[in-house]
Amino acid sequence: MATIENTNDSKDLNATKEAKKNLNNDKLGEVHGEQGKLVTFYRTHEKLFNGILIALIVVAIVLVGYFKWLAPKWNKASSESAQPSIASVVQGGTLSTDTATLKAALEGNDNAEGLLSVTESYDHPIFKTSPAAKFSLKYYTALCYLNIGQTEDALDVLLQMKKRDDYLWYESQMLIGDLYDDMDDADNAKKYYEKAAKGETDFVAPIALWKLGMLCERGGDWAGAYENYQTVQDKYYERYSQMGIAKYYERAKLKAGK
Repeated sequence: MATIENTNDSKDLNATKEAKKNLNNDKLGEVHGEQGKLVTFYRTHEKLFNGILIALIVVAIVLVGYFKWLAPKWNKASSESAQPSIASVVQGGTLSTDTATLKAALEGNDNAEGLLSVTESYDHPIFKTSPAAKFSLKYYTALCYLNIGQTEDALDVLLQMKKRDDYLWYESQMLIGDLYDDMDDADNAKKYYEKAAKGETDFVAPIALWKLGMLCERGGDWAGAYENYQTVQDKYYERYSQMGIAKYYERAKLKAGK
């Protein structure tokens, strides 16, 4: 009896193994079948695939060539073309106030290409100049406009400038705040002064905070004025002393009941 049972168990085991083997063969056949379909599909569209591959290689070569050779060349040319105009208006760290000089820097003359022309020439429709080069051109263009009284043009240029985590960007935000303040647009002035203060640069931030305090004073917000002056005192004490903010601080503190 035990022999019969063992024989039956052996038959069941063999049957199971055979079923697994058939299943594996079926799966293997499916895989080979799918691979065969892929090979057939590739051979049918071989020219298309090869064309796409060649196109990708060409694009890669163009991009490498642009970033390695063309872009640096354009940016260098842009910077060199703009330097004479920038040098003519910035001497000893001070911007010229001579209208003729500023207009010549913007529009150019026989000796130098103007900032407007340089910006337009190197604003390539496909490949742009580096953000840093473009930023500097716009910044000095805006300063020239400001100093010849074309404030709307200056504001337009400043608002076009892309954010950069450096001193000039935060200064440009403060200039925008000044222009809005001159237009009695306190809300926008506050917004841009706050942007300038976020840079936490030792020169721009204290001035922006002081101007925020003055805005608050004019609006009757003495608590806000006090907080801004307090921030200058806490974070930029040397500038706080140099700028004489103590008198503003004490007045705001008294008015705010601190």
